[in-house]
Amino acid sequence: MTFEEHIRHGIDLAREGDLPGAEAAFLAAEGINPRDPLPRNLLGKVYLAGGHDKVGVEALVEAVRRDPQVEMIFDLVQALNHLHAHIDVERVCAYHERQIAGDDRFLPYRGMGQLQTKQVHAAIDTLSRALANDPANPAHYHNLSVALIEGGRAEEAVECFCRLLPDWDGGAAEVTSVERLDAIAEGYDVKDLHNYFSDRMLRLYLDVFPGRRLRRVLELGTGTGLLASKLPASATSVTGIERSPAMLEQARARKVYDTLVEGDLPGALDSVDGPFETILAACMLYYFADLRPFFVHAARLLEPDGVFLFSVDPLSDPRQVAVTKPGEYAHSRAYLRRLAEETGFLEVAIEIDRHRGSPGFWCAFRKG
Repeated sequence: MTFEEHIRHGIDLAREGDLPGAEAAFLAAEGINPRDPLPRNLLGKVYLAGGHDKVGVEALVEAVRRDPQVEMIFDLVQALNHLHAHIDVERVCAYHERQIAGDDRFLPYRGMGQLQTKQVHAAIDTLSRALANDPANPAHYHNLSVALIEGGRAEEAVECFCRLLPDWDGGAAEVTSVERLDAIAEGYDVKDLHNYFSDRMLRLYLDVFPGRRLRRVLELGTGTGLLASKLPASATSVTGIERSPAMLEQARARKVYDTLVEGDLPGALDSVDGPFETILAACMLYYFADLRPFFVHAARLLEPDGVFLFSVDPLSDPRQVAVTKPGEYAHSRAYLRRLAEETGFLEVAIEIDRHRGSPGFWCAFRKG
């Protein structure tokens, strides 16, 4: 078989799912023409398809080294982006600046790479250009909102985040499965973002209630108990509610809760008695479209002057509730303030800050 025949045969085998056969065909082609970058590029794709990420990326790098064609650079950048190797994406794009100049396909990938390398203003510019080229792509709005919040442009970040989100129609909300929550329990505590949720919630409390001591605490959606493990020693009693058995198992092992309740929110609150001094809900209310039950229960369970702190995905006023993706929702300040007024709460703070990478509202309300 000729070089071209091996290549065509390998591509056909790869399309049929025969990755070992495709690998053999591409290796045979490379044996005929060892300096040609195409077999090495195709081998990289085969290795990545088979789950061999390191070998796959190495093959794509070698293909680019042999001949830095734009298409092969793009294949490498796409692979690195898929592996969340954003810093490496920026290195590749910067090194091959001349070859990729004017090719707008690189913009969304490079923008995220610039963000990861702390080139925030460059990232905002690059991601803005990506959005201008493809204004119907939700991912571009999300990514630009991440850059805007990092750049201190909070209100712009909120507007960008929610621009394409459809309003919730008031129908039955989708529920995130227990299986999905169980699946993320393993390794949950080592993720920087998950630690950020907890640290940011505690910082909100300390910033808006200076001198106030945490005492009787109710935590909604405990996860693995990461937040409770960071509470100050002044917390004399901590009750938690969680629906994921895998999360609960880890939370119990921490031995920081006086009471742990397994159940679905908000219904599980029916069996909880107060009074509590503080209710915390870090990065979990976005799973719910209708937050009224949470405000109603908080009003029942909190002592006079008690406080309710939580975070949500953001939505710009005057809208109320929108759908970010199936089973996840965004809420506006107008909506939160209306619920607070109707249930007897006073607004203490609604801060815009990083939430799940993208912007969010970090909220503190006091029972009136």
